[in-house]
Amino acid sequence: MGSEGFSLFSNAFSVLKASYASNHTEISDLVEDAEFDEHHSQEIIQRSQQALLSPIARLDQELSWLPELSDAQVNETVSLLKEGRVAELRKAIAFLPDSPKANVLAHLCGTNFADETLLQDLLRAWDDVDQISLLQFLNTRRQAAGFPRVERNQLAASINVLKSTHARSAALSVWRQDEPGKVMESLVEAEVEKDRASRIFAEFVREYDILSEPYLARISEAIDQQIELARQPSYQLEAVTSEIAELLQQWDDVNQPVQVFEQHQGHEEGRSKQIYEKLRSLCLELANERGEFRHAKRLSEALLHTFPELESVAEVLKGDVEALENLDEQRKQFSVLEPLVAACEAAKSQVPKLKSALQRSGFAPASRGAVKEIFAAFDNAAKAPGTGDAAFLVVRDLALFVNNDRDDPETAFRLIDGLITYPGAKPSQDLSSKLDEERSVLYRNWKMPELNRQSGSLGGMAKIVDEMLKYAKGNDRTELEQLKSRIERKQAGKKVKWLIYGGIAAVIGFFVISDELDRPTSQTSYQPTSTYHPSKPLQTTTNPSSNTTAETMPPVGQGLTLNRSQVRYCVFQGERLEAMRSITTTNYQISRFNGLIDDYNSRCSSYRYTSGVLSSVRREAQGKTTEFIADARRIVASW
Repeated sequence: MGSEGFSLFSNAFSVLKASYASNHTEISDLVEDAEFDEHHSQEIIQRSQQALLSPIARLDQELSWLPELSDAQVNETVSLLKEGRVAELRKAIAFLPDSPKANVLAHLCGTNFADETLLQDLLRAWDDVDQISLLQFLNTRRQAAGFPRVERNQLAASINVLKSTHARSAALSVWRQDEPGKVMESLVEAEVEKDRASRIFAEFVREYDILSEPYLARISEAIDQQIELARQPSYQLEAVTSEIAELLQQWDDVNQPVQVFEQHQGHEEGRSKQIYEKLRSLCLELANERGEFRHAKRLSEALLHTFPELESVAEVLKGDVEALENLDEQRKQFSVLEPLVAACEAAKSQVPKLKSALQRSGFAPASRGAVKEIFAAFDNAAKAPGTGDAAFLVVRDLALFVNNDRDDPETAFRLIDGLITYPGAKPSQDLSSKLDEERSVLYRNWKMPELNRQSGSLGGMAKIVDEMLKYAKGNDRTELEQLKSRIERKQAGKKVKWLIYGGIAAVIGFFVISDELDRPTSQTSYQPTSTYHPSKPLQTTTNPSSNTTAETMPPVGQGLTLNRSQVRYCVFQGERLEAMRSITTTNYQISRFNGLIDDYNSRCSSYRYTSGVLSSVRREAQGKTTEFIADARRIVASW
C-alpha cells in the first residue's frame, strides 16, 4: 500500500473474491477463477493466494478487509464502492461495527469524495474498535476454514500495522485538499479539545508531517538563501525581510497543525525551532552589529506570529519586539534631533556670536544670525511626533554649557526663556518646572553684578530689583521685596538702618552640572533622560555590574582625566549639591553652599574620562536619590 494509501480493492479477499470461511481448497479454486477472469495480473493473484494461505500474512488481510460482516453486507458494501455511490455507502456503514467501518472510510480517503467530515469519522471509528469481538469473529471463521487460531498479541501487532496504514491514507487525503494546512489544523484543534484523542491520531499527525517534509525543506532552503542575502551590506533589507515574512507564512500554513499537536503533547516542534534559531540570530546581527532595528523588529514580529506554540521562545520574542521597537523609536527620534544637536554643538564654539544674535532677536521664530539655524532645527524637532522633551533638553544643554563653561548667564537665560515662551509644543510638567526655576537663577546671576554696580544709586538699584522680581522665586523673591521696601523708604527720606543684602550678594556663579549632560573626551554630547534612554542592544547574556562605590575627590584643575572613583565623586557630589540648593535658606548657609560650589567647579566643571565610565556611574546614581537627599540635609544641618 505504501505511498498509495489504503485500498479495499487491493486486499487479497477482494482479489480472489474469497470469504473469511474459505479453506485451502476453495482458495485454490478461487485462484483459478481469478486467472481465468484476468482482472488482475498473475503476480497479484499469486501474492494474494500466498497471503491467504499463510496464517500470519492472512491476519493482516483479514483485519484490512470487512470483518464481522455477513456475506450479504460484504457484497452490498463492495457493490456500493465499485459503483461510486458514496452517499448511500456512508449511510449503509453508519451502523456497522467500527473495524469494517474504519476500513471503508480509509478506502474512501483515496477517492475524490474525501472531506474533513469523512476524516473525522475515520478518527472516531478507531475510538471504539472492539478487539475482543474482533478476535472471536476471526477465530470462529478460521476454525471453519481450517486455519490456526489468532492470539491476542498477534491481533494487537497486526492492528498497529493497520493503524499506520489508515493514518497514511488519511494524511494523503489531507494533502489532496486545496488547503491541506487549514484542513489539518481544524482536525488537530478538534482532537486536542477532546478528553481522549483517537487511537490513530498521533500516527495521523506523524504521517502528515512526513508528507510535508519536502515542502518544508524547500522553504527552509529559501530562508537560508534570504539570510545570506541579508548579510550582504549592499543588499536591500526591505526586500529580504518581506520575502522571509512570506516564507514564514508559507511555513506556518503547512506546519501549524504539527506545532499545535506538539505543544499539546508538551513538546516543541523541532524543525520550527531550528528556523526560529537561525532567524533570531539574524535579528541579533541586524540590531547589534548594523543598527537595523526596524528590519530586526519586523523579523521578530514575523517569528512571534509564526511560532507562538514554541513556548520557550515566545517570551523571548515578545521581549525582542519591545526592545527593538524602543530602539527603532530612539533611532527615529535621533534622526529628527540630529540637526539640532549639530547646530547646538557648533554654537558652543562661537558663543560671542550666539550672544549677539540672542540680544538682537532672542530665541524665537524671528531669530537671526547664529540663532536662526538653532531655532529652526529646534522648531522642527519639537513638532515631530514622539520626541517629547528631547528638543527642549538639547537647547537646555547648550544653555547649561554657556553658563557653566563660558560663565555667561545672560546668554543662557535668553535660551531658557525662549524655551519657556516657545509658542509650539510644551515640555512635560517636570521639565517645565525645572526650566522655570533655572531661568530664575540665571536671571539672578545675570543681574546681580548690575545690582552691585548700582549700590551707590537708589534709583538704579530700584530699577534692577524690579527687573529681578519679574523672575524671582521663593526666598529670593522675599528678600528682594524686603530690599525694595528699604530702598523705597530710603528714597522717601526715612531714617532706617541700611543693611547689606547678603542673601542676594552671595551669587551662585555656576549651576551644578545636570544629569542630562555627558562629557566625552572631545566634546559635550547630548543624552536627554526624559525621552531618549540609551538602550542596551539585544543580548543573549547579561554582564554583571561592578559593586565598587568608592568616591575619590579629584584634584583641582580643568581637562584632567579622572578615574572611575573620581568621576563617581563628581556625579554623586553634583547630586548632593542639587539637593542642598533647595534647603539653603539663610545668608550663612548660602555662603557655605557657594563655597562648596566653587570647590566643586574647580574640580569637576571640565574633565575627561574613559569611554563608558560616566554612563555607568550615572546608572549607579539613579538608585541613590534618597541617600543624596539625606547627605545634603546632614551637611546643611552641620553648618
